[in-house]
Amino acid sequence: MTLARTADSIAPRAGVDRARDAMRTTRVTLLACLLTALMYAAGQALAGIPNVEGITLLAFLSGYLLGPVLGAVVGASGMGAHSLFNALGTVAPPVWIAQVACFALNGLGGAWLGPRIARIEARTARALAAATTGVLLVLFYQLVVNVVSFLTFARDVPVWTYVWGGVAFGAIQIVWNAALFFVAGPPTLRVLARARKELSGGRAG
Repeated sequence: MTLARTADSIAPRAGVDRARDAMRTTRVTLLACLLTALMYAAGQALAGIPNVEGITLLAFLSGYLLGPVLGAVVGASGMGAHSLFNALGTVAPPVWIAQVACFALNGLGGAWLGPRIARIEARTARALAAATTGVLLVLFYQLVVNVVSFLTFARDVPVWTYVWGGVAFGAIQIVWNAALFFVAGPPTLRVLARARKELSGGRAG
């Protein structure tokens, strides 16, 4: 009798747990789709302003909120759609692949570095850590994309002349993201912290 009652009490609880997990999966999937669409929309909205963009921060925040796998998927998908359907024209396939790969790493970076930045207690130090992260993400992106562009288009100049010329041209993007991460990064991480914990089932640190 005792075993039967125990089994009867466990069964409904297991059903509730499965329903909760299914609901959490649905929420995470919907959020991933929404964040991908937001990256695309933000990219298109600022496409006419050279090197001013918000998609680097959005990819980073997606990784923080959704974790490394979905963060990478959102970053890659959002950048892929933005670059492929850009109102100013698409890029060559090798450059497109490099852009997608870099933004997948942005999502991974958000999952790994986001919680560490959020745990920094001093407000100024937290903002500086976020700004430094933004600079490094954009600098890595610029280096990779410019190297791939050189290999695709220009072989009549030294590689590092071409690459550093491209990085210098993209200096506005670096400065812009430093400021954006400094101002918007820490408060957004703080706002998203509760949702991140709920989406992870309370396991997020």
